[in-house]
Amino acid sequence: MIFLVIMGALFLILGGFYLANSWQQYREWKSGTIIVVLSIIAIVYGVINLPYFHHSNSTSSSQSTSSSQVARSSSFSSFSNGLTIGNSSANEAQQESKTMAVLRQMQKGYSKLGSVDYNEDSKTFQITPTDDNTVEALKALAQDPSQAEQMGWPNLTKSIKSNSGQVEKALGEGYSISIMNPSDSSKALYTAKDGKTTYDIANQ
Repeated sequence: MIFLVIMGALFLILGGFYLANSWQQYREWKSGTIIVVLSIIAIVYGVINLPYFHHSNSTSSSQSTSSSQVARSSSFSSFSNGLTIGNSSANEAQQESKTMAVLRQMQKGYSKLGSVDYNEDSKTFQITPTDDNTVEALKALAQDPSQAEQMGWPNLTKSIKSNSGQVEKALGEGYSISIMNPSDSSKALYTAKDGKTTYDIANQ
């Protein structure tokens, strides 16, 4: 590509002289202008495709992606993906085995958010956040629920509500999913049961 840039520069110089000479002697500018324009296009194309230019773009793109990931980690939106909870073994396994299978799937699905435990007495899958940014955000939310919308809280609660519907399909009615308060693990900030919200600190 460097060869193309050099040739383009030479043709640009020659084209400039040709254009000036044609205009002065014959008042003709079209041919010279075409040569100049094509030379500029060749130079621009060659410069854009130089290895250094590509490297810079690649580095910039990587930095942009990294910055974007950091920004997302400070809200709840990065945990809004739904789970896929299957029930293919529903007719073969006992209810306890099915419950443990769902628990394992939820632990895998919410691994970036925190740990997931199952409370047999209340039939509740309890999500305890461990991600530092999320823990700090949840603590702030517990103190001031009015920040919920700004933090992206609805993205997370919508996901959990949807997943509770998946749990109902896999295990039957009566099972809940809760996000526990990092400051007090005995209290929930949000709970959904059978695909419906039963408690949301943002609405209190």
